[in-house]
Amino acid sequence: MISGFMIVKDVLKPGYPFVEAVASALPVCDEFLISDGYSTDGTFEVVQQMSELNKKIKVSRQKWPIAKRLSVLGDVTNAIRVKCSYDYIFSVQANEIVHEDSVEFIKALPEMCPEVHTFSLPFLHLLWNYKFSEEFRLRFSRNLPSIVATGDAWALGPSKAFVVSEAFKSLKNPRRLLRYIGRGVEWTYANSCGNVLSRAIYLPKPVFRYWSLFPRNYLEKCAKHKEMFNLPEFNKTINILKDHVDDEPSSFWKIASELARTGPLGFKYPEGFGVVNKKDHPRLMQDLISDSHVKSYYVREEVLDLIRGL
Repeated sequence: MISGFMIVKDVLKPGYPFVEAVASALPVCDEFLISDGYSTDGTFEVVQQMSELNKKIKVSRQKWPIAKRLSVLGDVTNAIRVKCSYDYIFSVQANEIVHEDSVEFIKALPEMCPEVHTFSLPFLHLLWNYKFSEEFRLRFSRNLPSIVATGDAWALGPSKAFVVSEAFKSLKNPRRLLRYIGRGVEWTYANSCGNVLSRAIYLPKPVFRYWSLFPRNYLEKCAKHKEMFNLPEFNKTINILKDHVDDEPSSFWKIASELARTGPLGFKYPEGFGVVNKKDHPRLMQDLISDSHVKSYYVREEVLDLIRGL
């Protein structure tokens, strides 16, 4: 059985498609834990409503530490991660949508590879329709105490305590010591195709990670990241884009994607990296993607109705 988990804090105002993210992950999971960081923008009320609609969803609240550092996200993620009660864990963030074609495949991973501890899944990063990054992220794992959210919770991985313990144990085992010197303790849990402990697995469709969907939300998110993580570099992005909010979406996002490619996000992908057609997005997202009149994310009643039956 599989426990999914997610953290949220004021994700409604910057336009995270968190309702769709939960709806897309529910078919994979036997429980889905949501930790709210005492949101003040309506996020908490929405996740509470979702928990009333579906008994799989369990909502709790936790104060976030007041610190401008990326590790805050990892800290609060691990606080909810330890409450996962089932055999496997699935870490989902509030802007990540599991494509319907991949649901059964993810659910089958424990049966397909029962000896494997952790699985890295393919992620496609988008600004609206614009693709600007692809990567694997370790997000599906056996529910082992040694596997935690690392860094800013971008992935799961071995805890520091586990790494230190393995390093000390290797001192008594020359063969293990040589392997760790050559490859590193963390590499043993990385995405090597021949590694029994961890595998990078292609899915029928990647997980779609939407950095933003609507112009006004994108400016809100840039401002939030600037403040939360002390990144004044976002000022340039905000100043340029605020005059284009009312542009036709494809024009706005073409500028935004170029700024993301060359700006503080650091995604140095070539110009014209690609546009994803509407029909290739998850079904849950297709109407949002094609709505050229709305400038901000909104909670759709039809998605809440869908959650009721998942």
